[in-house]
Amino acid sequence: MIFSGGRTDRLLQDDGSLKHRLQWLLICRLALAVFFLLLTIGVQSRRTEDLLSAQLQPLYYFSCILFAFTIVGAWSLGRIQRLRRFAYMQLFFDVAAVTTLIFLSGGIDSPFTFLYMPVIISAALLLYRRGSMLVASACSVSYGLLLDLQYFAWISPLQIVSQAVPPRESGTYLTSILMSIAGFYLVAYLSGYLAEEVQKSSREVREQKRDFHQLEMLHLNIVQSMKSGLLTVGPDERIVSSNVSARRILELSPEKVHDRPLREIFPELGTPSLLESKETNSANGVQEPERRSIQYRSPSGDVLYLGYNVSVLHTTEGMRTGWVVIFQDLTHLKAMEERVQRMERLAFAGKMAAEIAHEIKNPLAAISGAVQMLQVETRQDTLHAKLMEIVYREIDRINELVTDFLWMAKVTRKPGSLEPVAICGIIQEVLALLKTRNKVGSGHSLGTVFSANPTCSLDPHHLRQVLWNLLVNALEAMPQGGNIRILVSLAEAPSGDGQEAVIEVRDEGPGIPEDVRGRIFEPFFTTKPTGTGLGLSIVYQLIENAGGRVEVCRHPEGGTSFSVFFPTTPLFPLGN
Repeated sequence: MIFSGGRTDRLLQDDGSLKHRLQWLLICRLALAVFFLLLTIGVQSRRTEDLLSAQLQPLYYFSCILFAFTIVGAWSLGRIQRLRRFAYMQLFFDVAAVTTLIFLSGGIDSPFTFLYMPVIISAALLLYRRGSMLVASACSVSYGLLLDLQYFAWISPLQIVSQAVPPRESGTYLTSILMSIAGFYLVAYLSGYLAEEVQKSSREVREQKRDFHQLEMLHLNIVQSMKSGLLTVGPDERIVSSNVSARRILELSPEKVHDRPLREIFPELGTPSLLESKETNSANGVQEPERRSIQYRSPSGDVLYLGYNVSVLHTTEGMRTGWVVIFQDLTHLKAMEERVQRMERLAFAGKMAAEIAHEIKNPLAAISGAVQMLQVETRQDTLHAKLMEIVYREIDRINELVTDFLWMAKVTRKPGSLEPVAICGIIQEVLALLKTRNKVGSGHSLGTVFSANPTCSLDPHHLRQVLWNLLVNALEAMPQGGNIRILVSLAEAPSGDGQEAVIEVRDEGPGIPEDVRGRIFEPFFTTKPTGTGLGLSIVYQLIENAGGRVEVCRHPEGGTSFSVFFPTTPLFPLGN
């Protein structure tokens, strides 16, 4: 099928080329008809006869026939299906026209015998060697027959152009026929050979151009289909080209990338860095690009972590002509790396909690009981009562710390029992519990915006602990009071498979500095004077164990926004 398709394409190309060459043949014949018309007028101007004298009428007829046949040929060229047969008809007509012209101009004494040669060359250009040999044979037969008939006086050629000459000997006729036939076939062979070589060369050039175009398209498709960004940089450090992935990662249009200095996009990638990025393998002497990473701030303000390597472009002579920069967006990988490191730290904290929590809990309970008994006995002593109150308060603080340790140890060991949980109902319970335990100050305002009421498969106790820690953290961030909003909505899952519930806790506090935002979920990391650094660590691990995720960002209106995402089960609309 491939061969047949290629052969069909070649035939179509040959037909198109043949039609084009036939057009040129008709144009040349039209020019020849004009030439003979002018020649006739020129001959008439040298004589005293009228313009339409009987002696000059054959030339006029000849020119008119050329005109007419050429016009008919040009009109029918677009309607002809068999172009090769049409080409033979045109060439044989040209042979007949030249033979007629030779008859009109004196036969053996005609100066127009050379016109057979252009016809033979035209046949070679149109039909190659076979056509030129056939037309040469037709010329030989026509010219030989004309001279034979003239020699035997069966016809008497006209002397319209040339003057009358005395009869010639038979050797002259024979020599003229043989020399002409030899010339015809020699020109036919040479022109046919050259035409076929030109055709072969043209076909090879077309095939090479097609192969080069296919190779160019393949190269372009490969480059544009790469998931990695690719930039080619010229010796002047300006970007020559880029692929789609590069512009997508950089968030730049083609106009803002092309011919732009590389250091404007990546300030760290000046020429020295490019040169230093090449390493030589001492074992085999092969140069290999070194893998490096870089930070890039996109036009939208996001900070991306890009991994890149640089290769030097060389000519065949070894001269450097530029560089190729290949890079990938490693932001997700870096986030995963940080997530793994955070989980390792949480696991370590959980292991530590499991080892020491129980060792502290029992003595702490005994101390707490003893302090309570001492408080009863020292009610009359104000100083001792205050001291006992301080001790009792600190015991409660240690107890809270140990409880957090036990939470971490518990979360590390098992995920808890799962059941369908209505998110909005749990939020209302936690808000009521906060107010009951006097966690909400007079200056605080708690509000809810429920766009949906999703049901998720969770441990309700774990969800209450997550919400409690997030809300307490938000309240502590605004000791002087402020607004806290809890929003519940639905969003498309990043994988595109279903939806997920979104719980957003938004406060109006001072916000979390960007330099510590990446560490807030680490165990024992806190910016509060009296904090333990375990609340958000427990939140993170509980959410991870439930198959969700948590994101924190600075809200555009001020404050901090914690967003928790959970996969959902079938939804229950509000009001049902």
